[in-house]
Amino acid sequence: MGWVKASSGEKCLFPYCRDLAVLATVILLALAAGACNSVPGAPDLPGIELPTISRPFSPEGVPTTAAPVATATPPPAAATESPGPTEVGDAILVPRLEIAGIPADLPAYSRNDWKHWNDTDKDCQDTRAEVLIEESAVPPTFKNQERCRVISGLWEGPYTGQSFTEASDVDIDHLVPLKNAHLSGGWQWDADRREDYANSMATDYHLVAVEKYANRAKGARGPEEWQPPDETYHCQYARDWIAVKAAWDLTATAAEWDALEAMLARCPFAVGTGEEGGTIALPPSPTMAPPDTPPPTLTTAPFLGSLVITEIMPDPSAVRDAAGEWFEVYNPDGDEGVNLQGWSILREGGDEHRIRAEVVVPPGGYIVMARNGAESANGGIAADYEYGSISLTNDGDVIQLVEPAGRVVDRVEYGEDLVFPGASTSLDPGSLDADANDDAANWCRATTALPNGDFGTPGKENGACR
Repeated sequence: MGWVKASSGEKCLFPYCRDLAVLATVILLALAAGACNSVPGAPDLPGIELPTISRPFSPEGVPTTAAPVATATPPPAAATESPGPTEVGDAILVPRLEIAGIPADLPAYSRNDWKHWNDTDKDCQDTRAEVLIEESAVPPTFKNQERCRVISGLWEGPYTGQSFTEASDVDIDHLVPLKNAHLSGGWQWDADRREDYANSMATDYHLVAVEKYANRAKGARGPEEWQPPDETYHCQYARDWIAVKAAWDLTATAAEWDALEAMLARCPFAVGTGEEGGTIALPPSPTMAPPDTPPPTLTTAPFLGSLVITEIMPDPSAVRDAAGEWFEVYNPDGDEGVNLQGWSILREGGDEHRIRAEVVVPPGGYIVMARNGAESANGGIAADYEYGSISLTNDGDVIQLVEPAGRVVDRVEYGEDLVFPGASTSLDPGSLDADANDDAANWCRATTALPNGDFGTPGKENGACR
């Protein structure tokens, strides 16, 4: 498969049929009709059932009760009622957490006090294995016939939008980290309740299978200090975080709550918080289309200004493809930068990543779009934007840049003959326009060494092909 130009001026177009996924979480605290039927390890919440939630989510069914105030003793055993889901105008309500500072005289946190991963049901599969099994999109494989240890499957890490097949690449993350729970009121719990929290699978958002590097970058930090690199996940992350804290009677700091409200403002529907005296209705973020907004129709109308894809790394050798894939975009306009917020990255098969954050290609300059933006994981590549959710195949693929009105500004198709393991595919610097980069003769193997041992010039002018 070679490089293709379908017509003069604009690039090849194809049906734009992917709807923007509704990025919402259903958080439901319903009054139990009898004995709680949650799985082992669920929180000790009398009369409250926390059913498993499946993604993608609908904006209905969000609880309106505020979280109880954390006290110096565990919550009372008396049954409590939780009102049904409530809508106020166009606002969906989520619990308002108790805002409290972190006392200076708390007992020291020790991870050893939060016993995990347990084999609660004594079937040889501990909590980590059970989460891996539950969240794998395909039947997982096991180390041996005892089926105790998962070694492979298919997991999409929601923090980065990347997919993984090796269990060794996946961590099981406590969405609200153990140390954060300790500082937010868990310090007063007994050993059994800490153990319950550390292993709870009552919902599918308390423990999450995520890319291990993202999990370790997060550490014990709350949303005021760390947020998932995939900004399309921010709405769901904030709602899940609030749901966990409300279910376990945990508090939030003022800075934490401010960060959560900012993340909720990214939801594609209005969100409010339940509190005495009314609600706060937050409008949809202007950078996210409402759930019923159709995708733009691709068009051949001329685009004033242009961008050029100038370098592609589909097959790194120093790191895994999932960590080291990237491509470079050049702006030939020497006077005006181009803001890609609202644009899309598309593959021929229909995979799409909508760019939510502001990322500007400077006049006459380059940016690097990376599958993983962490230099510690991607081989030391300084990325300007992490796109996630799209992977480049090593036997030929297509990358397209589509501006918000639906115009394909640049389209590059490469074949297996232009994939160089450990080196980027590099456009000759004398061919920096969206027509010349359709000609395979203008591309070649990069020869400039990168710090990690691969080859390429990300964010810089390429070496000549001749």
